[in-house]
Amino acid sequence: MARIGLKNFRYSELDENEEVSTPKTLGKAIDCKVSLELNSAELYADDALAESDYTFNKGTVTITVDDDDDTVLAPLLGHEVDEETQEIIRKDTDIAPYVAFGRILTKIVGGVYKYKVEFLSKVKFKDTMPDETTKGESIEFSTVSIEGSVMKKKNGEWSKTKTFTSYDDASEYLDSLLTKTV
Repeated sequence: MARIGLKNFRYSELDENEEVSTPKTLGKAIDCKVSLELNSAELYADDALAESDYTFNKGTVTITVDDDDDTVLAPLLGHEVDEETQEIIRKDTDIAPYVAFGRILTKIVGGVYKYKVEFLSKVKFKDTMPDETTKGESIEFSTVSIEGSVMKKKNGEWSKTKTFTSYDDASEYLDSLLTKTV
């Protein structure tokens, strides 16, 4: 299995019951890194490892998008967008919402394309300030990354994955994970 692509950063705000609302798109996906911190416990008996536990504790997700459109990122970071002027207002009292976050990976398995949905059940993103440089003799593209804390929901769920043979099926599945059911 070779991973050859990354698409469709999508998220949905979680309500007080940790239920999703409506999917939103973040821009074009460039990069996604997930780092996990696991609980680690080992019990040795009779001079050998007898029991072990490596369960999820928390994690970090860092995503890079092609466009740092403030009107798209502001709601994800808990900032106000003035509807009339499209001005972003940041306050020290702003609190980023908890969100569910997902993306689609393109893979080749045995010469066949597959599409894997990777979904994080509860994430809280935080502000970041990009590094900036002047244009020199050659143009260099720069992008913005934002980082979020990955955590468990009250029921212990923190992630879901599922692989499809069709991109459309993967996209529908991701939307279903991010859309409130009635």
